[in-house]
Amino acid sequence: MTSGRKLMLLVERISGIVLPERELQRLTNWALDRAAARGFKDLNAYVDALRRDPDSDEWRILLSRVTVKESSLFRAPQQFRCLSESIIPELVASGRKSIQVWSAGCARGEEPATVAIVLAECLAGTDVQWSVLGTDVDADALEGARQARFSRRAVRRVPPEHLDRDFTIGGGIYELISGIRRHIEFGSINLVREPLEVPGQPFDVIFLRNVLIYFRKESQARVVRNIEQLLAPDGFLFIGPSESLMHLTPVLQAEERQGVFVYRRREGQEGGAGTGLKDDKTSEFEERDRISKAPPRTETDDEPDPVAADPGALAFEGQRAERKHDFRTALRCYRASLYLQPDLYQVRYRLGRCLEAVGWSGRAGAEFRAVLEILERGSGETLEIFDGPDFPGRDAIEVECREAIRSGSRKNNPQD
Repeated sequence: MTSGRKLMLLVERISGIVLPERELQRLTNWALDRAAARGFKDLNAYVDALRRDPDSDEWRILLSRVTVKESSLFRAPQQFRCLSESIIPELVASGRKSIQVWSAGCARGEEPATVAIVLAECLAGTDVQWSVLGTDVDADALEGARQARFSRRAVRRVPPEHLDRDFTIGGGIYELISGIRRHIEFGSINLVREPLEVPGQPFDVIFLRNVLIYFRKESQARVVRNIEQLLAPDGFLFIGPSESLMHLTPVLQAEERQGVFVYRRREGQEGGAGTGLKDDKTSEFEERDRISKAPPRTETDDEPDPVAADPGALAFEGQRAERKHDFRTALRCYRASLYLQPDLYQVRYRLGRCLEAVGWSGRAGAEFRAVLEILERGSGETLEIFDGPDFPGRDAIEVECREAIRSGSRKNNPQD
């Protein structure tokens, strides 16, 4: 095994982060430069030093190199609408005098800043105290997060009223005002290191968005199991819009709020929590039952890499799974692909067809409408794997989406 691959595996063992194969050469080249700069005789010696001391300053530099920092405020805005319009009012109505939120894997602080903006607005004029904790394994990213200063690109999704009210602007940099910033604290937390000890627990709301996709399934399950213990009994967990905790936890159950999935403890449904998904009178667990009736996978079937960060590769795995009628895997792969590249209209169309196949026609219709919106904007991006005689072209997809939407409307309104 090469020294570069040993380093890649060591990064996974220490941080849980699985680097794609295409990063091996770049990581090796970077590590060779670091080894020379630090005076190690070769790359093996550098890797051995890292293995001996997982708390060294060199790990801080290495993890800063391999972690993803690109994000923006109000990313997946529907989740923050759910937070402001449904979850915070429910928490306040429960009699809480304080609300604690944890943003796990916060990178440069875009997510905790967004949460703080929402809480400040929702709780203004009340006596409810609130705080936001942002954590990450990347110490350099946390230093940037503490400054609460963001580029124009990072604030591009911030509603204009918040941009004017909650930020000061200078030199093209947007700085969160101190009145909101003082409610946010930051700390270094490695989610895969046990025991997972996070100050401020239990949390009323936890954001674990787009973190698990970088871990293998065993690490995902371990992280979720530990985070369950830090969630208040009636608290809420957000994950990425294209992610699922399916098969990762028997404790947390999906619940739909305003078209957004949140996770809660099963026993937390008592005392007024929702009964779960309502779309087409089908719960998520009933949908899973239907999906599980698809022909079983054989031992020779390749399992798609759950942490692939390439939208084309994920779409390819989704296509392979769909052809085998493994709709559970296809749905997961297509959703993950669209999270990384939302305007892939071919993938969104395939996602809609898979949703139809498992009987979730309401959600299928939403995907078909999204396809039409993408095509009308002219922003649709294509993938080579969906080009060819076996797949409908752009015009055919548009026609099929319109017909599927009309057909769905007729089913829902037979009197028409």
